[in-house]
Amino acid sequence: MRMWPLDHSKTYSPLKNNQGFTLFEVMIAITILSMISFATYKMIDTNTETKDRVIKEDRQTVQSLTAIGRLDSDISQIYNPLFSNSKIVPTASNSADVYADTNTNANGAFDGRTNNGSLIPQFKSEEKSSIIFLTQANRRKFADSKESRFAWVKYSLRAMEPDPDNPDDKVSGLYEVVRQTIATDIYNSTQDWSKPKFQVVMDKVKELEFSFWDERTKKYTTSLQELNENKNLIRSLKVNVTWIDEDKNEQKLEKTFRVLNPYFNTKQDDIKTGALGGTGGDGSQQGGGFSGGQGTGADQPGEDDDN
Repeated sequence: MRMWPLDHSKTYSPLKNNQGFTLFEVMIAITILSMISFATYKMIDTNTETKDRVIKEDRQTVQSLTAIGRLDSDISQIYNPLFSNSKIVPTASNSADVYADTNTNANGAFDGRTNNGSLIPQFKSEEKSSIIFLTQANRRKFADSKESRFAWVKYSLRAMEPDPDNPDDKVSGLYEVVRQTIATDIYNSTQDWSKPKFQVVMDKVKELEFSFWDERTKKYTTSLQELNENKNLIRSLKVNVTWIDEDKNEQKLEKTFRVLNPYFNTKQDDIKTGALGGTGGDGSQQGGGFSGGQGTGADQPGEDDDN
């Protein structure tokens, strides 16, 4: 019997079979494809929900961190020559010059001068949720504009307005933390805060409170008047803010800020230099006059800076 060699190159394939796939095979393929499609849809839907939830949570977190960062930048760079020089004391010989300066009255932007002649910017807090001060944190936005590092800054609350596109969002009784700046003509004794634009720092705020460190009592107080002669010499400030999140839950935050200026005992410096009527370094009697320059090396208001 003659044996023919087997052709191993030829394999059986149902695609070459005229009979094609059976109904059972087609049903199995459809079932597998359906399961894969369902799993893919479920995975995409879950990822989309997770993304939306994370974005909403991140928006609230980023907003609160941005607000705190903006406050920290402004407050830590508060400018005041009282950090390194004492306030000039009116005497019989200089009272006419001191009171003749109309830009240094208590109702204006400045409250007198220091011994070296620098204007003392007032730190104001008409309400517990509002503060006004002079900071060195300003940066020029446009080239050749008449601005420097110095600017008056105001933080306050403004009632929120309902969103017409989202009528279900209840904002009744809630506020926005807004920031305003005056970076030009900073020596103007009258400040019109109705003109500067409002920059919304944080929304859906229920309560905002500023308190100031009192060196005598070693406590924070919400009244600047309790600081007496140190009402313009703010070295530390604490803010308490309460807001409502997207889930209608009440959130609270407390943050303490410190001014970056180093601490100087200006009274001891005045005694050494004779500004308080003491004796100078050579033992001679000194009269009330001008003391030395700034101990911090900080720029004076009005000095230009291209930053």
